[in-house]
Amino acid sequence: MTRNLKTFSAEKFTNINQREFTKFFNALSGAKPGYLIGSGEGKDENLAIFNSITHLGANPPLLGFIQRPTTVDRHTYQNILKYGHYSFNLITQDFFEEAHQTSARYEKGTNEFNKVGLTAIYKEEIRCPFVDESPIHIALELLEDIEIKSNKTRLIVGKVITISIPDSFTENKSELNFQELKSVNISGLSDYYTLNKLKSLNYAKPK
Repeated sequence: MTRNLKTFSAEKFTNINQREFTKFFNALSGAKPGYLIGSGEGKDENLAIFNSITHLGANPPLLGFIQRPTTVDRHTYQNILKYGHYSFNLITQDFFEEAHQTSARYEKGTNEFNKVGLTAIYKEEIRCPFVDESPIHIALELLEDIEIKSNKTRLIVGKVITISIPDSFTENKSELNFQELKSVNISGLSDYYTLNKLKSLNYAKPK
């Protein structure tokens, strides 16, 4: 099938309104799972929304996320450096609007859990809060903090310490059914999508 596609060269990007281009480019990589990152303790307790969570390897179990440039206060990043622990909490359809509100630019010392109406819980010997409303809690320990020199963003690499999931949402012992979990994906900064599972395929081998 032949499609009629319009091609823009990199030089022409400069002719597009910068705000419109940023919105377009932020969404270009597609809709990705939304997670709330919980960090800090006490007066530093913080909650922030991210959709840049990425799998880095299973042995050891590593997950990463992209931190925007630290030219301004980044409360999540500061807490991770200070406490060493942080949590990933899957966002679902039941509280995605509350989760979205954590993207507001609250002042340092403001507790986002209280502001948006979500519940912070703690687990033994892990120095970060989890979102009680979330069906998946992942505790991580900071392993690497890597600067991407071309644009000053940072790849934050965490080693998974614990994973908490409800028994009722496991499928085939090792697979999570994200449709039943009512997981949401985020495109750009503000567009939310639901998931529909198409099919489980067998492990691919050369024919």
